[in-house]
Amino acid sequence: MMKRLVILFTIVLAVSCAGCGPAKEAKENVKPQPQPHSQFLPSPPSPPMVNDTEMQPAENIRRPLPKPFMPTELIIPAIKVKASVEPVGVLEDGQMDVPKHTDIVGVLHPGVLAGEPGNMVMDGHVDSYTGPAIFFNLKKLQPGDSIIVRDHAKQKLTYIVEAVESYPTSEAPVERVFGDTAEHRLNLVTCSGKYSRKKKEHEQRLIVFAKLDGDDELDQ
Repeated sequence: MMKRLVILFTIVLAVSCAGCGPAKEAKENVKPQPQPHSQFLPSPPSPPMVNDTEMQPAENIRRPLPKPFMPTELIIPAIKVKASVEPVGVLEDGQMDVPKHTDIVGVLHPGVLAGEPGNMVMDGHVDSYTGPAIFFNLKKLQPGDSIIVRDHAKQKLTYIVEAVESYPTSEAPVERVFGDTAEHRLNLVTCSGKYSRKKKEHEQRLIVFAKLDGDDELDQ
């Protein structure tokens, strides 16, 4: 399914911006010592029982991933975004659709769910004819910032921003955004650059690349 979707996006980056406006530790050499006969040795005490969690260093303990879920809320603390999320599909021209309202975020469906390996892709408007929209400040994100997705049952996962990049629409890295990967990733897409009134769209696409927080990811 994902490979088929990627093919749809090979001409343009899959985000429709119609309706947007301007605005080895070392080994020691130890000589072995002679051991007394075993019958003269007392039985060693039984080792205390410990569970697997107690044996692991704290930094290696990871929270278990929830079952894959469809996000219904997106939270980005660094830019004060808290928005509802709705599923969006693919338009006839091969572009990823966008939400009808400028304060809503779209998630590609069918596509990768939160908690599944692969690229989960969300999009949103940067502005409208009346002013800034939900992703207006997306460009201000920095590597290390958190992006949280939740569902109605309050399951949540946190992704960490790795990069924020802008591309001309025809040069966007489609495979990197929508292609298959064994990692748990989230990519946010919006419009950027100058607005063409003739084409009724922005000239560039801004993409935020994020990866699941290591504390949430299970060892494979």
